[in-house]
Amino acid sequence: MLEFRDVCYAYLGRRGATEVLNRISFACAPEEITAVIGPSGCGKSTLLGLTAGLRMPDEGEILINGKKVAGPDRALGVLFQHSTLLPWRSVAENVELGLEIRGVRKSERAAKASLLIRQYGLAGFERKYPHALSGGMQKRAALIQTLAMEPRILLLDEPFAALDAQTRLTIEDDVVKVCRAEKRSMFLVTHDIAEAISMADRVVVLTRRPARVKAVFDIPLSRRAASVADVPGMPEFTRYFRAVWESLEITVPGASEAVT
Repeated sequence: MLEFRDVCYAYLGRRGATEVLNRISFACAPEEITAVIGPSGCGKSTLLGLTAGLRMPDEGEILINGKKVAGPDRALGVLFQHSTLLPWRSVAENVELGLEIRGVRKSERAAKASLLIRQYGLAGFERKYPHALSGGMQKRAALIQTLAMEPRILLLDEPFAALDAQTRLTIEDDVVKVCRAEKRSMFLVTHDIAEAISMADRVVVLTRRPARVKAVFDIPLSRRAASVADVPGMPEFTRYFRAVWESLEITVPGASEAVT
C-alpha cells in the first residue's frame, strides 16, 4: 500500500545543503502498522512529511497503491505531535472541519461527527472548546477529526509524546484497535522503542543522518495481545526490545557525543 523507493532529501540552508535521507527504501503492506524509529534528528519526521505530500523528495519516489505521491492525498490522514484543533471551534466543529472544507452538506457532516464522537468516547463534550479538554481528550478529538476523513492510511508523527503514561497507553490502544477493526494501514514515527514494539507489525530502524534503513523487524506481538498495555509483559518483548536497541546508533551520555 505504501512504498518508498530510494528516497533522498536534503535541507538547503545558508551554509549549503544538509543531507537528511539517503536512499530510503522499504514497503508497508495493506492493513499493516509500520513504525519508524531512529536516533533523534535522523529525519523520521521529514520522511513522514514527504509521505504526506507536504514536500517532495530530491530523488526517488513514494507510492500509495502504486501511484506516486505528488501532493496531499485523500487516502492519508495525519495526526501530528502538536494539536491541530482550532481553539475557536467546538469539538464537533473541529471534527467537521475537514468535511466542511470538502464541501460536505452541513446535515451530513454533523451526523457523521456526532456518530464518531459517541463511538470514540467524547459524548457530552461536543460543544466544549479545546481549552476545556484534558490533553488526552484533545488528542482523542484530533484522532476523531482525522478519522472523519476516512483515510486508508494513518500517518502519526509522535502524537502521544506529551501525554501521561496511562492516557498514552489508552489512546495507543484505541488507535491500534481502530486500524485493526477498520482495516486501515498506519505509519508511525516514534522515538520510543517500547511504543514501536507494542503497536507495530513491523519496525523500521534508521541510522543517524543522513538516514538509511539499518534494520527491519517483523514483530507479531500487537496482533496477539489483548491490548497495547499487555505487550511489554509478553515473553518475547525483551528480546525484540534488545534487538531494536542494539540496531540503533545511540551514544552513551558522557562519551564523545552525547545523546540528543
